[in-house]
Amino acid sequence: MQFTTLRRNSIKVAILCVSLFSTSVFALKDDTSQPLNIISNEQLADFNNNKAIFVGEVVATQGSIEIHAQRAEITRNNNGELKEIIAYGKPTTYKQTQDNGKVINSRSSIMRYIPADNQIILIGKATIFQENSHVNGEKIVYNTVTKQLKATNGNAQNGRVQSTFVPNELKNKKAD
Repeated sequence: MQFTTLRRNSIKVAILCVSLFSTSVFALKDDTSQPLNIISNEQLADFNNNKAIFVGEVVATQGSIEIHAQRAEITRNNNGELKEIIAYGKPTTYKQTQDNGKVINSRSSIMRYIPADNQIILIGKATIFQENSHVNGEKIVYNTVTKQLKATNGNAQNGRVQSTFVPNELKNKKAD
């Protein structure tokens, strides 16, 4: 009986994670084709290493994407393509409106985006939430192409991650 309940709950968690991230949550086609605007108190550029650093009250927007951080580092490869974005904050926040009109948010101490690996990595008190449903962990790794998410906690909170799923929100997501 207990195994069946555990398995049923695991299936519900998997369904929610898939539905939460079923539309390229962090990389909508329309958003990534928009101009990237960054405002900060200070900007440093290292042209030899293809790196720009933004410091102090950083706000980055691109389409419906909005990131707030205390520091952001953007690195490009030798071909001028985006290699990595790392944002630092207490917390760093991320917000994006999906094609279905629902808003996805995240919070963490560090946020890394690695386009070549299609990964967003949230580190340090990481949370992804939409409406009242959320996933918490010390580290959350999300693949924007495969739509797979992995949340871990290491030794924090006895190595446990926490998820809260609101049944009515799950029903609404299936209809989208």
